[in-house]
Amino acid sequence: MKTVELIAPCHFGLEAVLKREILDLGYEIVKVEDGRITFRTDLDGIARANIFLRTAERILLKIGSFKAYNCCTRIVLGIPL
Repeated sequence: MKTVELIAPCHFGLEAVLKREILDLGYEIVKVEDGRITFRTDLDGIARANIFLRTAERILLKIGSFKAYNCCTRIVLGIPL
């Protein structure tokens, strides 16, 4: 079964409530930050999250991540420009 990571942004202070909703649906919490929670689910969980997460502002599908460096950081770390 293929799993995906979803990000559920919420209003500040509602992270604990949203975390409880995500756990009640049986999803695995990956990361809790101020104003958002990242969690892992299967493909069917995308629709269930959209329907049943009441405190989330929206549901975002994480398709990738990368480290962004500015010019000064690249010079210090020795990364070619």
